[in-house]
Amino acid sequence: MGTKTATHSHSHAIDAAAWLREHGLRATHGRIAIVRLLDASSVPLTLADIHEKVRAKGCDFATVFRFISILETKELVQRVAWIDGTTRHEIRSRDGHHHHHYLICRTCHKVEPIDECVVERFEDQIAKERGYAGLSHSLQLSGVCPDCQKPAAKKSKKKGVRQS
Repeated sequence: MGTKTATHSHSHAIDAAAWLREHGLRATHGRIAIVRLLDASSVPLTLADIHEKVRAKGCDFATVFRFISILETKELVQRVAWIDGTTRHEIRSRDGHHHHHYLICRTCHKVEPIDECVVERFEDQIAKERGYAGLSHSLQLSGVCPDCQKPAAKKSKKKGVRQS
């Protein structure tokens, strides 16, 4: 099952070829397509999601896997353990934020990024108190979105109505 993706709201898209060269990587058609896809997506993507969208650029699954591994090693992409048990990947933000949080509908699987992080101060406090370095976290909240509640609400109203 693929992820329903939206696009980032940052002011301009990354120049994928320049970004790759800037980080010491070759700018092949496939790599450019992968970087553009990750940059445009507002939600983390599975390797299968990425492969599905870039295979027309000549990227087989092994290429996607190897390239994402390289990006992770260079700390340009981060791995996200998703609420459903899958592993997903997202490009590290250029705006100084090192992570994102998400709200996920359990019914339609729509994913909405959450811009605020209420955990960062707590994370800093715990790191300081316990002497940890490089502390990070991931947060996904799940529920039923307003659109998916509509049919259920109509059904429950019908059940509660007495027939004369």
